Amino acid sequence: MAKNVSQEPIPSIPPANGSGQERDRCLDCGADVNDESVYQRYRVCPFCRHHYNLSALQRIELLTDPGTFKETNATLVTIDPLSFADDIPYSTRLSQAQQVTGLIEAVVTGTAYIGGIQTVVASMDYGFMAGSIGSAVGEKITQAAELSAQRRLPFVLMACGGAPRMQEGVISLMQMAKMVASVKGLHKKGVLFITVLASPTSGHILAGAASIADMIVAEPGALIGFAPRRVAEEATGKALPKDSHTAEFYLRHGMVDAIVDRQRLKRHLETMLDLFTFKYRLTIAKRERLRQADSVEEPAWKRVQLARHEERPTSRDYIERIVSNFVEFHGDRLYGDDPAIVCGVGYLAGEAVMVIAQERGRGDDVAKRREGRVYPEGYRKAQRAMGLAAKFKLPVVTFIDTPGAYAGLESEERGIAAAIGTTISMMSDLPTPIVSAIIGEGGSEGALAISVADRVLMLENAIYTPIAPEAAAWILYRDRDRADDMAAALKLTAADCRALGIIDTLVPEPEGGAHTDFDEAARQLERLLVQALLDAQMSFTRSLLRRRLQKFRKMGSYSTYFEAALAKEVDRFQNRMVLSIKDLWDRLLGRPPRTKDPANRRTGR
Repeated sequence: MAKNVSQEPIPSIPPANGSGQERDRCLDCGADVNDESVYQRYRVCPFCRHHYNLSALQRIELLTDPGTFKETNATLVTIDPLSFADDIPYSTRLSQAQQVTGLIEAVVTGTAYIGGIQTVVASMDYGFMAGSIGSAVGEKITQAAELSAQRRLPFVLMACGGAPRMQEGVISLMQMAKMVASVKGLHKKGVLFITVLASPTSGHILAGAASIADMIVAEPGALIGFAPRRVAEEATGKALPKDSHTAEFYLRHGMVDAIVDRQRLKRHLETMLDLFTFKYRLTIAKRERLRQADSVEEPAWKRVQLARHEERPTSRDYIERIVSNFVEFHGDRLYGDDPAIVCGVGYLAGEAVMVIAQERGRGDDVAKRREGRVYPEGYRKAQRAMGLAAKFKLPVVTFIDTPGAYAGLESEERGIAAAIGTTISMMSDLPTPIVSAIIGEGGSEGALAISVADRVLMLENAIYTPIAPEAAAWILYRDRDRADDMAAALKLTAADCRALGIIDTLVPEPEGGAHTDFDEAARQLERLLVQALLDAQMSFTRSLLRRRLQKFRKMGSYSTYFEAALAKEVDRFQNRMVLSIKDLWDRLLGRPPRTKDPANRRTGR
């Protein structure tokens, strides 16, 4: 695992040729990096990817378009509010830090372009008093966030250090509240806020502004933690795992969205800025609509088997073929990151959309993703994605493929019922268009949780059911072998769901099932997905929400399907009444009964 360290000098070794010129070697792997361009430009070992620290200005140079940075608040300096002195006066410490770094404070702020998009940036410098937060640092970051909100420009905070500056006492503590209040203003105005975590990041900055960003990116091996490892070990009384307080640890526990190598970081920021800030909307070029596909008659149990086929395309297969420039993010910012839910932003037909997908995996990946059975943190991650979609006015596209939510003890302990309920609640009035596609199994509450949509599509061989046919057969007959009978009775196929008014569109599959041709299956889904997105976007938000509510309000009431079913029952009742009267008349006249055959009685013959 790559490590990140403070600004220690790289040790030098004598050259092999006896030239007398010392050469640099990597602290981690010992490789000679003196002539390596990757090390010279990015301060990253090309062999083990060990990331060394950068100064604030070096980081700005790497992550912004050349020559576009314009510094703000360059003359804002720290005073000595407490007249603090230990062995060395505070003013002397400041002077020494200024001489070493060439900066007047531990953060540099300004505006710059990143991938052609104007952005407000704040870059912290660990070399300046360990990147500690004093009144000037707090003020500069606060003013940068206020400028971002005022001009509605994205804000990128490059965090490093972050502990309170003890020489300013409780005043340094107050900077935390000030910075949090200022970046919260960005959320209220719908302005994108991205944090980049470098090593080490802790204290005020991590517990405050950095952790409430829309997107949090960390460098590989970065040391991250609210409290230093030593303090955490003293609190627990035992040694911590080797990888605790690292970017990788934070990713596993759902606290950061991605770990990105420094060499790719600028491109990653450019993609996120592009997806979240530039808005394109699909428009109708022609009024012709795609014809609703008819489904070939097949036994329901065969559909169940095709929906569960181990080679059937998963959500990621469709995302790779339908959504371009997809940027995935991770974690619920509370407990962990559930691989059974995939969330990210990408382009669908040129329009930026928020994607939320249940992923069952394939091959060795199936166990990791639990066949798409979602933990509570997975639904909370989906809620995060929905919140971002509402904030940045992005349509939501969901892919449904799960046997149901994970039913183990871990789910109960972490609140699976509440997670499902709050997700459904959030979707019901999310102020942005939602389109859902059921691509495999739509199992019970686990599937419904992310399919409360304006338009619901369903692949021809997908299923949607409140209970697995095997479970229903066991409950009713104590015989799982009768699952095929229950599959037909449950009306779980796409054709059945369309007749019931549960879904809006049936998506045809290649002959033999989607697993026979991934590209063709994706093509069929994409064309109908785009049309559904167009339809959903034709309404104003208020009308969209009203129709979404009405759509689900009517399910189970007297819809067209229920009217037809009721008419059939009325007709059957009337036939029975007529037969009963005729049988009574025949008895009175001594004639033989007309309806000895039970089959004839049922059919009214």
